This record gives sequence, C-alpha cells and structure tokens, in this order.
Amino acid sequence: MRSAESESDKIYDELIAAHTIMRRGVDLMRAALKHAPATAGEVDSCVGVGRWLIEFVHSHQRREEEVLWRPLAQASPPDVVELHDLSVQHVAIDRELDGLARRLDRLEELSAVAASPETRAMAEAALAALESAAVNISDHLDEEEALLKALLALLDDPVVRTLRAAMARSAPSARPDLVLGLMSDPTPTAGYASMLNSIPLSTRALRPLLIARYHSRKRRLGLVA
Repeated sequence: MRSAESESDKIYDELIAAHTIMRRGVDLMRAALKHAPATAGEVDSCVGVGRWLIEFVHSHQRREEEVLWRPLAQASPPDVVELHDLSVQHVAIDRELDGLARRLDRLEELSAVAASPETRAMAEAALAALESAAVNISDHLDEEEALLKALLALLDDPVVRTLRAAMARSAPSARPDLVLGLMSDPTPTAGYASMLNSIPLSTRALRPLLIARYHSRKRRLGLVA
C-alpha cells in the first residue's frame, strides 16, 4: 500500500487543486457577469478575469495531454480509449471557451458605454457562453479525476516525480493573485499545501500581497471581497 506521502498522491492533489481553481474561476466569472458590469472599470476587470480563466483552462489541458497522457497510457494500455475521450472533451471545451472569448472581446469594445443596453446584452451573452462551457468543464473534471486517481497509482514514484516537475515547469505564470486567491477562497482547496509547494518560491514569498490583490480585484468586479 502506498503511503500518504507518495508521489502519485502529491500529483493527484496538485491536479485537484488546479481543477478547483478552474471551478472557482468559473464561479467568479459567473458572479461578475450576473452582477452586470456597469462601469468601464468593472468591464475591464471582468474581461481580464475571463481571459485569464480561458487561458488557464487551455494551458492546463495542453499540459495534461503533453505530460501525462503518454506515461498513463503505457501504464494501462486498456485505458488509452478513455484518455482519448478526455482529449476529445478538451477540444469541445476549448471550442466553447473560444466562443466565450469572442463575446468578451465584444464586451471590451463596449466598455466606453458600459451602462448601455448593448453592453448588458453582451454581458448576458457572455454569461450564456460561460454557463454552456461550465457544464462541460464540470462533467469533464468529474470523469477525469476518477480516471487519474486510478491510473496515477500505477506509476512508480520516480516517474511521477519527473511528471510533477514537468507540470510545474510549464504552469502558466499569469495572474498569480488569481491562482493563490482561488486556491484559498472561501477555504483552502484540497491539495493546497502540495500545490503551493509547486509554485516558485519567489511567488510564494509575495503571497500576502497577492492575496490582497485578489480581494481588490474582486471589489473591482463589483463583488464583495
């Protein structure tokens, strides 16, 4: 039996933390769009968070396929089809997020007339696109987490250690305040400690400042921090 400190447990915890950031990022965007940004500052903040979320999801999915899928398929050849299905789901999610991105681009163009009916209508269109993507993201993460829990346990610790390092090296560095904030708001996510240790020390040293920036960003979205 593997110990609680096995490498497979650590990488699984880190994946759960990243998935929780996505889930909470969707919740944050949903709240911001339902609030209906009414000033240029709120529109700009909302668009910025939305673009970050889209890139975070895109990047995480690419890293899973580039770093994890091959060794997992080699460890359990019968599950190659399941991994392929997850990749197909990634493509569908990417397509829906691209639709959200187009609506956010248009919303940004309307920021000078933030309180106009056209801007409110575009915020509603962006919310509808987000909700459509959110269903697929949630269903996908549920399925993926169950499969990865089983497959990662098949890998030897030295292999997983290498995979953890590769995932950490290729992690997106944009908006660390959102990453750290969503990891801890409203409570520390499962895998918080393991995920935090995978973040560069220079970023971790700024954690109090970055958490304060996260709450400031929520206020700029018109939300209670």
